[in-house]
Amino acid sequence: MAFFNFNGSQLSYQTFGNPSNPALLLLHGNNGSQHDFKRHVTYLVPDFYVITQDARGHGQSTSNTDHLTYSLLAQDVEALRQELHITHWHIVGYSDGANLALRYTLDFPGHTDTMVLNAPNLTLSGVQAPVMALATGIDWLLRRTRYMSKFLHARWLQTQLMFESPHISKADLRLVPNRTLVLVGQFDFIKRQHSENIANSLPNGQLMVVKFRSHLFIQVSPHAFTKIVRQFIKELFI
Repeated sequence: MAFFNFNGSQLSYQTFGNPSNPALLLLHGNNGSQHDFKRHVTYLVPDFYVITQDARGHGQSTSNTDHLTYSLLAQDVEALRQELHITHWHIVGYSDGANLALRYTLDFPGHTDTMVLNAPNLTLSGVQAPVMALATGIDWLLRRTRYMSKFLHARWLQTQLMFESPHISKADLRLVPNRTLVLVGQFDFIKRQHSENIANSLPNGQLMVVKFRSHLFIQVSPHAFTKIVRQFIKELFI
């Protein structure tokens, strides 16, 4: 595991495979870390130079602020690209990581090739009501206990990001030229119409609904997930 300092924080990342292969950045979801992709890397390194990171305030990465925003996290991603001297890369984002992939591509155009967005949500209205109720309850509890330990404080900081909008409109989506796969499980807690709206608003977007899968598709079926990723990117560029 490697670290670099940027904007007052220490950010953690890892690289896998041959640097001469196409670069592939994996962005984890809320309350997650790059460790979430441990099983995926094995399936991806034959074709890609794989990069994982702990987002600011997640995993081994520190944060010098008590308020995370997608714009701030996008700056961190760009700093990582420069740290690794990568001119362009493919990006796979899971949940909040998918939101971040879109924010990054809008804020720093010209460096992203293709994107695979697993269960993005651009507004809270895109999330099923029971899940939002649960998240609100967890946030309420963490807000009141966050000073009891560094772990609870970090969890509160991460959970806050669930309620932070990436500030991406349909008009913004129309400005994203990249070939993009919006990937969602049949039983995902992201509303189907919300996923359809994102895919349809992207000029080169397409939607794939994976049968019998939930929001945890990436965790419970890493081989099936990476097979979809590899096929989508390889058909276009490799």
